[in-house]
Amino acid sequence: MPYFEGDLIRVSVKFLVNNVATDPTTVTLKWQAPGNIITTWVFITDFQVIKDSVGNYHADLNINIHGTWQFRWIGTGIAQGTGQSSFEVLAANIK
Repeated sequence: MPYFEGDLIRVSVKFLVNNVATDPTTVTLKWQAPGNIITTWVFITDFQVIKDSVGNYHADLNINIHGTWQFRWIGTGIAQGTGQSSFEVLAANIK
């Protein structure tokens, strides 16, 4: 499914310890739109990071620029780990 400028994209993460959903001490989301600086959001400090349930978090990105977007989730403490991904956004031809 292609994404287009103007879409709202949900990025999510699940932190596991021994295959059991576990909350990290700190949950951080770093993301970068094409050609822009890296933005950092931290759970509790930044309202954009939402806890859905134990070990499960999400954030919604307003994708307003076409190109490759990158994001990385980082957990510290007992549920230490990272996950990184990217997605392509196509230019909206009808505005």
